[in-house]
Formats: sequence, structure tokens, C-alpha cells
Amino acid sequence: MPTSPPPSPNAASLTPRAAAGLLARCTSRAAAAALHARLLRCSRAFFRSPYLANCLGAAYSRLGAAPSAIALLRAVARPNVFTSNILLSGNLGSGLLEDARRLFDGMPQRDAVTYNAMLSGYVGAALPNEAFRLFCSMREHGVRPTGFTFSIVSSAVASAHHSQQLHAAAVRHGLAHLDAVVSNALIDMYRRIGLFQYAAHVFSCMEEPDVTSWNSVMSAYKDQALSGTVFDCFRSMRSKGFSVDGFSVSTVLSTCSDVKDFAKGDQMLALCVKMSFLTNSIVCSAVIDFLCLSERLSDAVQLFRGMPTWDSEPCNALISGYAKGGLMEEALSLFAASIRNGVVPTEFTFASVLGWSSCFGLMEQGTQIHCLVCKLGFQDDVIVSTALTDMYCKLGLTRHARKIFRAVVAKDLVLWNTMLLGLLQNGRGKEALGIFRRMLKCGIQPDRITLFGALSACSLEGLVAEALDILTLFKDTYRIMPSLEHYACVVDVLCRAGMLREAVNFVENKLLEFAAATFSNILEACIIQGNTGMAELVAEKMVMRKSRSSLPYIVLAHIYGARCKWEKMAGVWRSMENQRAKKAQSCSWLCIKNHIYVFKSEQILHHGKGATYEVLDLLFWDMMDQPKKSEGLDCLQLFPDYP
Repeated sequence: MPTSPPPSPNAASLTPRAAAGLLARCTSRAAAAALHARLLRCSRAFFRSPYLANCLGAAYSRLGAAPSAIALLRAVARPNVFTSNILLSGNLGSGLLEDARRLFDGMPQRDAVTYNAMLSGYVGAALPNEAFRLFCSMREHGVRPTGFTFSIVSSAVASAHHSQQLHAAAVRHGLAHLDAVVSNALIDMYRRIGLFQYAAHVFSCMEEPDVTSWNSVMSAYKDQALSGTVFDCFRSMRSKGFSVDGFSVSTVLSTCSDVKDFAKGDQMLALCVKMSFLTNSIVCSAVIDFLCLSERLSDAVQLFRGMPTWDSEPCNALISGYAKGGLMEEALSLFAASIRNGVVPTEFTFASVLGWSSCFGLMEQGTQIHCLVCKLGFQDDVIVSTALTDMYCKLGLTRHARKIFRAVVAKDLVLWNTMLLGLLQNGRGKEALGIFRRMLKCGIQPDRITLFGALSACSLEGLVAEALDILTLFKDTYRIMPSLEHYACVVDVLCRAGMLREAVNFVENKLLEFAAATFSNILEACIIQGNTGMAELVAEKMVMRKSRSSLPYIVLAHIYGARCKWEKMAGVWRSMENQRAKKAQSCSWLCIKNHIYVFKSEQILHHGKGATYEVLDLLFWDMMDQPKKSEGLDCLQLFPDYP
């Protein structure tokens, strides 16, 4: 980069116009400073009018020397609106938002450029409400908004009411359907806040949509899981002569991954190769994700290795692919290698690695990644904080999870739900209910996951009345209708409270269509509580409904056998065989250093061979030596084949 101004006329022919042209061509702060010094040496008369001072201040601001621009323009004898606008941009560029606002309030004249600069400052400082209030003030003072104004404000709008007000203003000023930039901003705004129908309406009213418009509306359809409409849009886009770009292809390819349409995904992959899109990091990451999902991990690795440079998006995709395939060691190795290659991790990188580390119980690696998060300054990011909270909850370290949760200032719904479910996983029902109540007090709109967490917390604590109250609250206040999983939680609440008859009546009255699935929970509760009479009743109901689970047949067979009802017992075994009922398979896993060992129930010997069972024998005999804490019915003796 040059360190001196470009060749210029001699001092005699150096006019303000020529000097302004030289300033516009300066590419470094040193060049602008050198030309500034030369102008001062030639004659201070150059700066009697604000024209050249404005040009010099604009050059300093453009080249990242905002303090120099501010010092220069504050000394201008007769400033005009251009001077104030450049000074305002300089203050905002230096992060002096309050100084900029004081300057803005003291300006005798304000134009659209003035308001746009101040709006950009508020949006950049994450103050959306201030930005919207300033936009309303701009219209009240009769300053006509530009297309850039609507683009700025739309990126800050976060409520349905404000979005509709902004859209109405754009229509009133004739920009909503004629200006493609404004229309695209409105589509993206509606997509971001979840008003999909409005986004589609804006697109349908556009007179001349461009590629960005098609991409925006396809993203909106994708967010609504309308995969067929995404494919239709892509075909219409190509048939109308629009040239698709990397964003278009990545959106469609991600949709193929979401719905596991591998045939269309292969077609998109061929199009990417044909149009040389694989050099685009966003497209490449979508392709890697698709290949991993379609169980072609080796092809994804080969594509990644063929990339000329590493980027964060493809690294994230392959790390996630490794982790989903159970190759956590490879995922962590790639994560470390990407950092060594100068790839700065993003919040999604950390979320992926932390999420899968917690699933495999890799506490040491997870805490090391937490240290890296703090070192790189990601601890305030809500996505990373959510991943850390989830990791520590899955590792049983709820104290660390609560500390991270409390440190987040702007908690979103996902973080609240993560903390709520994390406490439940660790058996802390009362704390989970406390989190639920705090969430509602903070004005967070709950969802179905929140309802599931709240009901599960009531189940842990045996709070029947409170569970029914929460169910009513969600239906009446938040208009969230419970689904099968929520009613199953209510059944579990009744069972834990010993209200087995009420649980059966609840299923027959509310969940008759899903009775088979929910009766299994009741039957397990009957076994645990030793209520053989109710266990027989529920098992008979399940056998009458031709259950495909082996549990009711095993329970009935042992009950009939204990009463010497051999014919009924044989009939149950024949019914089980005719229904081809299968015993549920389960497994346990154990992480030792860098290896994860999986133990299935039907395995006799596995890693460690007899040594594992020798340890289990020692534990068993140690348990047998302990005094019995209760004299209740031993359900394992009653049902020895219960899985």
C-alpha cells in the first residue's frame, strides 16, 4: 500500500477540486496525512470553506482514522450538514455512541444520511428499540426514508407489530414492491421473526424479483419445513432464466438433507460439480453435511481434503459428521487441526463439538474446549453458553451449568429449555420447576419443549395437581395443545403418585388411540410398586390390543404360572409368538481414556472378557451383604425375565 499520496499537480495548480480527487484515491492513512500536510504547507486558505475539510475528514474515516477526522472537523469554522454527517460517522466508527447522539441532537439540519448513520450506530450497538424509535422520529420530522433506511431498520425489528409498521411505511413511500433491496429486506425480516405468510406475500407482490429475492423466499420455505415448495421455487427460478448462485444451491441441498431426499440431493451434487460451486465454502459445507447424512463419510473426507484452503463452514460440517458417526476422536482431532491451520472457530463449531463431547462423556476434552471458549471471548455468546450448559448438565456438573446460565444476560428460549431439561436429567425436579417459574416471570414465550420439561419436573416430585394446572395454563394462556408426549408425562405423574387406577382411566378417556404406548409406562409402574393385581389388569388390556412389546406377555405368563394356570400361561406364550413381539434391546456405554465401550444386554463376553464379570460378581456379593432396607415385594423375584 502506498505511504505517500499519488502524483499531484504542482502547488500553483493544486485546486480544492484536484485535492479532493487525490483524497478520494488515497489508500492508506499515511497517504492522507501526507496530503493533508502538503495542503497546509501550500496555503491555509484551502480550509476557509468546509468543502476540503469535509473531503479530508471523509478520507480519514474511510481509512480507519476516525479520531483524526473528529479532531479535524471539530475545528471547522463554518460547518455544514455534510460536516456534521462525517463527524457523526467518525464518532460512531470510534464507538462513541453517546457523543454521536449528543452531536445528532444538536444538529440544526438533519437529512436522510444523518438518520441512516445514527440508525446504523444503534443497530451495531444491538439497541433495536432505540433504532425503531429514531425511525419513527425521522418520519415525524418529515425526512423521507431511503431504501437503505428500510434495510437498516428491518435488520433490527424483532416483533410482529413493528415489522408490520415498517412494511406499511415502505408501501406508503412506494418502495415495498418497486425497490428490490427493500423487498428483500422485508422478506428476510419476516422470515427471521417467523411471519412466513407475510414474507411470501411480499415476494408475490414484487414486480422484478432478483436472485436474492428467490434465495430469501426459499430460506423462508425451508424454515417452515416446506421442502416441496423449496424445490418448486428452485425449478421456477431456473425456468425463468435466473442464474442460481451458491446460496441457492446450498439452501436446496440443505433441504434435501433435512427430508433425507437423497435422489434430489445427488442431482444437486451433480449441479454443483457442473457449475464449479464446490470452491464455495458454504456450498462445500452443505455437500459435506449431505454426504455424511447419506452415509458417505469417506467421500466427504475426500472432498474436504481436496479443498485449497480451510474455512470454518466446511470444518464445522465435517466435525459434526464425524461426531454423528460416533467418531469423536476424529472430530476432536479435526477441531484441533483446524485451529492449528488458522481457522478461527465459530459459535457453531463450539456448539457441535461440545454437544457431541457431552454425549460421549468426554469431560476432560469438554473442559479444555471451555477454556478455549473463554480464551477466544465466546463466553458471552448465547449459542456457546447453551452448548456449555447442556454439556455440564449431561456430565452431572449442574453447579457449573448454573454458573454459566446465570452469567448470560440475554437468555433465549433455547437456553431456558436447556437448563430446565438439564436439571431434570440430574433428578432436580424442584430446581427445574423454579427455572420454569422464573422463565414465565421474565416474559419468555414457552413452547412444547418447555411444557414437556415442566410436566416431567412435576412427575419427579409427584405433584399431580400442579401438573394438571400447568397443562391447563398452556392450553388457555399460551394456546399450546398438548401432544402424546405431554399426556404421557401426566400418566407418569399419576403412576409415581401411586394413582394407578386414575392413570388407566386417564389413558382410556384421553389417549385411547395411543393406549398401547402409554399402558407400557403404567405396567412398569405396577411392577416397580409391586401391585400385581393392577399389573395383571393392564397387561391383559395390552394383550387384547395385540401389543408388539414382549413386556405384557412376560408379566401375564409369570402371573398365570405363579397361580398354576398353565393353559392360560401357554396361551399367552402362543399369543406372543403369533404377534412376533420383541424384547426391547438396551445397552450401556463406558468411556475409558479415548475409547468408548458399548455393552448390549444379549452379549456374554465383550471388551475385557471375564475380568468385567469378575468385578460385577464382587459388586453383587457386596450388595448381598448389605441389610435389606425394606420388606416389600421383590419384583425381580416375581418377574425374573423382566427386561
